Amino acid sequence: MQKRKDLMMYQGKLRKITIILLALYTVLTLYFLYIGFGRAAFLQDSGMRYSLIPEGIPLHFPMGRNFHIWFFEFGNFVAFIPFGIVIPLLFRCNFIRFITLFILSITILEILQMLSRLGSFDIDDIIINTLGAAVGFWAQRLVHRDRDKFKGICRIIVTAIVLSIGVIVIVGGINNYLEKGGGEVVALNELTLKNGPVLWDETLLSFTSVRKKVEPQINVYSRKNTRTNEFTYLLNGQYTRIAGNAAIPDDVINTASNGRSDIIFIADGTEIYSLGLSTEIGSNQPAFQIPLNGVNELTIQLINDDPDPATNAVMWDITVTEVNTGQMIINRIKEKLRSLF
Repeated sequence: MQKRKDLMMYQGKLRKITIILLALYTVLTLYFLYIGFGRAAFLQDSGMRYSLIPEGIPLHFPMGRNFHIWFFEFGNFVAFIPFGIVIPLLFRCNFIRFITLFILSITILEILQMLSRLGSFDIDDIIINTLGAAVGFWAQRLVHRDRDKFKGICRIIVTAIVLSIGVIVIVGGINNYLEKGGGEVVALNELTLKNGPVLWDETLLSFTSVRKKVEPQINVYSRKNTRTNEFTYLLNGQYTRIAGNAAIPDDVINTASNGRSDIIFIADGTEIYSLGLSTEIGSNQPAFQIPLNGVNELTIQLINDDPDPATNAVMWDITVTEVNTGQMIINRIKEKLRSLF
């Protein structure tokens, strides 16, 4: 009998106050969904934006990430915890019923964002919002006593904080494994070349860039390649990222200091990254690391507008990292979903 009393919904004055607070919080949430963050600027774009393929759970550790992006992800998670706490305290429902109605509601809101051009339909947003609501639900469900008293409400809040930290640690750890983990590192020139001519120097000769000596350890894109070149390697979804270095050697800058070299990376027909190297500056020696996320074909374009017939840009120590088991599973799931859409 005591258990039934403890799990009773809010009644009387407390119920009325809670409903008012929930209504105000809902209005605030809708404001940020449709008006806040400068969403009116999206109206200039006449196209509808949507993402139907999940890229993962957007909840990461803050270390090493852009703070604004991390805070936005964190807000998408935390902002929906109160709904998971309050709604079950007002209306009796089990977890399945609650989470089903929540997913339906948030999906409708995402569709309205897309149709109104005030945002986009993003499946990742639905996932992270639902995760926050689920944390809120179990935070109030795990507290059995004094749920309608101040100390009981405090217990629910503390429980929500503890569960949130646990979820962030677990999901952040999984994301770290999927994004930064990897298998064997392979030199790019060891892969199967599908299209285009490309030469790699057999001898790893050193050179200077920005007055610093560069000593390649793995491979060197040969200067014997034509100044404008394009070649494609087969990856077959087996690699998670490509990394390496690129620069314009000092001797090229000294003899032809008015050109520009661009290196463009194209994954399955879509440009994913580009590097611009200017001989006029003489201060570029960028290292790069580009996620591949199960790409099947990787095309690299080098475009040089300098009249010197030799290739201006040099790349070295270019490697790809094989996917780990988790990444392989995720890539296969994405391929299945893409075939549906």
